[in-house]
Amino acid sequence: MIRARETRASREVAPKATLYVWSDMFDSNHNARDRYYLVDGTFAGSWEGLPKDVVVVPWYFGQRDASLKWFADRGHRQVIAGYYDSRPERVRDWLASASNVEGVIGVMYTTWRQQYNEL
Repeated sequence: MIRARETRASREVAPKATLYVWSDMFDSNHNARDRYYLVDGTFAGSWEGLPKDVVVVPWYFGQRDASLKWFADRGHRQVIAGYYDSRPERVRDWLASASNVEGVIGVMYTTWRQQYNEL
């Protein structure tokens, strides 16, 4: 699968680096599926071949329980990226969900609007 292949290529360039990937294109509960926008083909199965030492960064609040479990069951560590530009208080909901799975190693603030006043 192309997404996992790109991740492996990054490993070749920096073999000792810890790699982090956004979750959506590897998550069957999110964008890793058939009929994703105008893609000619599918992203279903993109998670196959994703090395277990790659840290996954889930960000889709609406599917957080399913996504956290999906990657925990696949053996990945995770850093929560509490979906960009929402209320910072939502991190409590993320942490409640994370308490039900193994391997969540951190949380990060994520913004696409250069909105740093919430830090």
